[in-house]
Amino acid sequence: MTRVEYGACLVVLLGTLAPFWLGSYWLDIAFLTAMYAGIASAWNVAGGFSGTASFGHGLFFGIGAYTSGALFYHFGTSPWLGLVLGALLAALAGVLIAWCGVRYSIRGLSFAVLTLAFAEIAWMFVSTFEPLGASRGISLPPGAPGLASLQFPSARTSFLAGLAFLALCQAVAWTVHVTPLGFRFRAVRENEKAAQAMGINPVLVRVTAMALSGALTAIAGTIYAQYLLFLDPRTFFGPDVTIKVILFTLVGGIGSVWGPVIGAALLYPAGEWLRAAFGGQVPGLDILFYGSLVMVCCLTFPSGIVGTIGRLVGHAKRSPTPGAPAA
Repeated sequence: MTRVEYGACLVVLLGTLAPFWLGSYWLDIAFLTAMYAGIASAWNVAGGFSGTASFGHGLFFGIGAYTSGALFYHFGTSPWLGLVLGALLAALAGVLIAWCGVRYSIRGLSFAVLTLAFAEIAWMFVSTFEPLGASRGISLPPGAPGLASLQFPSARTSFLAGLAFLALCQAVAWTVHVTPLGFRFRAVRENEKAAQAMGINPVLVRVTAMALSGALTAIAGTIYAQYLLFLDPRTFFGPDVTIKVILFTLVGGIGSVWGPVIGAALLYPAGEWLRAAFGGQVPGLDILFYGSLVMVCCLTFPSGIVGTIGRLVGHAKRSPTPGAPAA
């Protein structure tokens, strides 16, 4: 990890302490920020590290939510069982989608559209499937508050659960980044044919990336379903989650370990604050300000916040100091 990423890590760790002095509203915002940061980090494992970009991560999010929620609603099983099963099913779905992309030579934007198609099909199926509540959704019964039910009695404990999920995603991202698996991911991302010539199997790389990313996203779906206690096809299978996490990753720095976290920590609370401050005054004013903020970030940090600052720090190190003899 570079010095910039170490600095980003320190900023995030210090930022996790701030919500404990805030009210319940901002603790809820902090919980959702941690959840989106974790999902963005999971998306980055596939889209950033291996170049297997996806527009359909709502599929994995919905699989995790509906697997645990439906089992809990119909059979009263533990959400932890649903969490494990949902993660396995999402990993299998990721393997299937990645295999289809490789089998039919679908790459880049075409592969991203393929993932979106899978998510839309799942959305339409769940919206018409009565055992899953169809378009009406399912209201989950509240259980005994605690870790066993993944239902927490206060905003503070929910925020801690969000932090635990974020820590899990960051641990996976860091492990992938520094191990030989991460080097294989980046080799396939940069030049698939050259990586294959070096003995790297692109099929295995893309399948592994989508499986890891899908499993982590499904875990987020389970946690969020127990937080809302309501399953809705649009909320979990719709494109909103995917659009947000891609935006957070691009602004923070795609392909870096801490970029998705920095992007989510900046944009999600800013969007909620703008909506609270300006949303009730002029319709659409908060969206205008939010879009302007995103544009400023993209223009100021063309390689993402982490990537651009890292390049500037590296350039400053290489530049000779005034008065120093030329090499």
